[in-house]
Amino acid sequence: MLILLRDRGGLAILFLMPMAMITIMALIQDAPFRDYQELKIPLLLVNNDTSTLGRTIENGLKTSKIFEITQQKQSEAAAKKLVKGGDYEIGIIIPANATELLNAKVNQFVSKKLSAAGLSDSVPATTATVTGDLNLVIFFAPDTKKSFKASVLSTLHQFTSKLETQTLLDYFSKELSKNDNAAPAQTQTKIDDLVGFKEINTVETPQETLQLNSVQHNVPAWTIFGMFFIVISMAGSIIKERDDGSYTRIRTMPGSYVTVMAGKISAYLFICLIQCVLMLLVGIYILPLLGLPTLVIGNNMIAIAIVAISCGLAATGYGILVGTLFSTHQQSSTFGAVSIVILAALGGIWVPVYVMPESMRMLSEISPLYWALSAFHKLFIGGGTVAAILPYVLKLLLFFIFTLSGAFLFNKTKKQ
Repeated sequence: MLILLRDRGGLAILFLMPMAMITIMALIQDAPFRDYQELKIPLLLVNNDTSTLGRTIENGLKTSKIFEITQQKQSEAAAKKLVKGGDYEIGIIIPANATELLNAKVNQFVSKKLSAAGLSDSVPATTATVTGDLNLVIFFAPDTKKSFKASVLSTLHQFTSKLETQTLLDYFSKELSKNDNAAPAQTQTKIDDLVGFKEINTVETPQETLQLNSVQHNVPAWTIFGMFFIVISMAGSIIKERDDGSYTRIRTMPGSYVTVMAGKISAYLFICLIQCVLMLLVGIYILPLLGLPTLVIGNNMIAIAIVAISCGLAATGYGILVGTLFSTHQQSSTFGAVSIVILAALGGIWVPVYVMPESMRMLSEISPLYWALSAFHKLFIGGGTVAAILPYVLKLLLFFIFTLSGAFLFNKTKKQ
């Protein structure tokens, strides 16, 4: 601790650099996070039908608020080329006679069913010869996932199914009214939704309604990164003590290797916790002054402290392992820096894990930075409790034990 406190420049770097990094990364990623949350799918709509069916689909797409609709008059080949070229994610072409063909098919269907039931004398000649297919042409970009295709097709089906049912009801009413000598307008009935959907919010506190924004992601992410980057300083300290003979003199005193390392762990853990507090304060008080959202950490300070201590122990344990394995400061600093950057990339520090490819998401599970970040997200966004973060805390503590044991065994083997 005395050595650390005397190095005021080193302490300033340990504290100020991560704080500056959090501020810069939150500012840089603020717009991309908003864009992702407000993402709208580019859709090319070629509506050649100006009647009921065309208007129903067009209005349904607009009210869904998930599509960025561009309406153009394009041929099928031209629309296909635009979607294939990546200008649009989806292309939809509605035929010019879509509504007329739908009405004719429904009229033919109703007349046949009523004739079979003996409720209508004959099938109108105009509907008996309807043979054309009513198909909406849909193009998807080549890299579109099957699940997304199914979702879009289900949405389009929802837009058209109610119109189909309404049209069937109107034609049934019209045909039946002929037999009852009643006016068709008196028997037509608008279909209301018979099955409704009641959305129940699964969150129990207002905090749980938070969305992952640049501040809620970057502050805990770069806090963890800064805590783990202490590996370079810690490993360098171990190698320096070994090179100048300090470690040998310490070992002549009563006590074991574990005792010596415990002292070093305590000092650097204290530094990690100060880093954590300072960077959380940046998210709460400084970032809002720059026009960014305020960091919300919730009220479970005990759980936050547990995660911070566990993360600090994992970082210090890794620092001891790196300092023990390598013999020169250059080796330890290079390996420590590169390995932390790799673990940070895998752990979702640079970009959230959910936007990564599936193969990378699987690799994220091996990164201690991912465990720490997931625990912070559980607390800051999910309103989690100690029980919710316990699996991640146990992984961090096991990582600490594993790295410390590895350093101890390597040190013991090297002495022999």
